[in-house]
Amino acid sequence: MDDTLAQVQEKCALQLEMYQKCVENYPHSWDKSCVQQKKALTKCSEENVGILKYVKEHCTKQITDYDACLSANQSEPEKCVQALKELYYCTETTSAAYRQQQQPTQKDSEKKN
Repeated sequence: MDDTLAQVQEKCALQLEMYQKCVENYPHSWDKSCVQQKKALTKCSEENVGILKYVKEHCTKQITDYDACLSANQSEPEKCVQALKELYYCTETTSAAYRQQQQPTQKDSEKKN
């Protein structure tokens, strides 16, 4: 996960900074006030960090369930712990599968060098 975040920071620094500033400026309404910045960060991340697109494709249900829970329980996000656990499990499993798929590609490119 740290590697993924590092890739997002490297490849989408501007979008990440703009989203962070928006959240800081609108602490009580960031979920509504920062939609444009969030979309820009998501688009950049999906286009430039392959693992995120892969996870999003494979964990759609868990992502949707967690987002819906947070929307329904804005004042009590602790009610979403189970949905968060399910999302975490999916992303960890999917990330491991993605990395495993990438290894042959990395070994092949190392052989060429």
